[in-house]
Amino acid sequence: MSPDDSRPSTGSTRRQFLATGTAAAAASLSALTAGCLSDLPPLGGAQRYGRLEIPSTPAPAYRRWLPAPSSVERPPDRYYFSSSRKPRMRPEAPPLFAARQAYDKAALDYFGIGFERYDHFVDSVFGSVIEASFERSSVGRTLTESGYARSGAYRGYDVFVRNDGPRRVAVGDDAIVFTSANHHDEPNLEALVDTGAGERPRYHEVDSDFEQLTAAAGGPSHVGVNTTIHDPTGRPAMLADGFRFDRNNAYQVVNYQYTTDRVPTKEAIESAFRREHYRFADAAETFDVYVDGRLATVETRVPLRPDGEIDPRYRLPQVTWGLAYDEASDRVTVRHEAGETVPADRLFYDLSLPEAPGRVEKKPLWPGAETVAPGAEATIDLGDSPGADRASVVYSIGGTHFAVLFGRELGGETDA
Repeated sequence: MSPDDSRPSTGSTRRQFLATGTAAAAASLSALTAGCLSDLPPLGGAQRYGRLEIPSTPAPAYRRWLPAPSSVERPPDRYYFSSSRKPRMRPEAPPLFAARQAYDKAALDYFGIGFERYDHFVDSVFGSVIEASFERSSVGRTLTESGYARSGAYRGYDVFVRNDGPRRVAVGDDAIVFTSANHHDEPNLEALVDTGAGERPRYHEVDSDFEQLTAAAGGPSHVGVNTTIHDPTGRPAMLADGFRFDRNNAYQVVNYQYTTDRVPTKEAIESAFRREHYRFADAAETFDVYVDGRLATVETRVPLRPDGEIDPRYRLPQVTWGLAYDEASDRVTVRHEAGETVPADRLFYDLSLPEAPGRVEKKPLWPGAETVAPGAEATIDLGDSPGADRASVVYSIGGTHFAVLFGRELGGETDA
């Protein structure tokens, strides 16, 4: 499970690892290198090379919400993001695509509008942005009824906050901005709102490499970008990895924008892909590789599965979770605040112990229940786990599989 910087990543902290689970399958930008990807075969030597007819894609509208690193007070060490256009779970699509959609969905709180009603979704190191049609007052009501408190306004957006796993939401007329200390490495609600309004420089406006990369990637059904990686030949590059669809096929398109003049040849890239462990979608067989200046592109085609089903590992729920810590009673109360109903036998909890970093203990949260719906509560007694410094809600279908849905640090300020 060692990280591989040929795929988007935010690093390998324990929080990031837990957020992916052992079968994350490159599910989100923070998950693309941290989980164990054994269910997806490496490219290997069986691929065929030839020209592909790739569907066109809309312009990269997600760039509206991507602030230039120099425009924020604390520029991120790694700049990454994912974008989905009209996101939805597609049973006929490759499992890798389903995995990425599932983890994007599960990282969000529930705002009264479901994931498949979004027009556009962008998730970056700074926060998440949802563009959709909604009643502003209805979203605000959902937030206040699920544990958020109103906290003023910013640039015409209504702002809401909650302190367990600190989260903030800004609700505008046609966009929702969400930041979470649990999910985003550099949560910055103001930077996202400012950039969306054109009040801060956007990344593509100040960086020609990023502009060329995102122009090439376009705005496909899903794309993930990391600006600090190495390609399969070991050269520094920016990476975009996206999916497009036509009636019969999915197309995975990987772009490398090289940040120096050390650009490999087409033949060197093909040879490197035969050796290394970049995960393409399962069943990808036909590949097209070409180099244009400092931009290299790898295209693959995968037949759709008319009778396909969503793997249970990727049926992750969109839920606002509340975790209240009472130091006096040494207990944590887990509450399903809003969102989808979840099978109870797939929900567990984990307590992080300093002496066992990285170990995940899946203990049932709602034993004996069939489903967990909004309003359900469960109590975790910390008496048997002295020194626990973090509590997490875990989703699992059994065996070694897990995905951490939400967590919060213990100690310091409590909610009692």
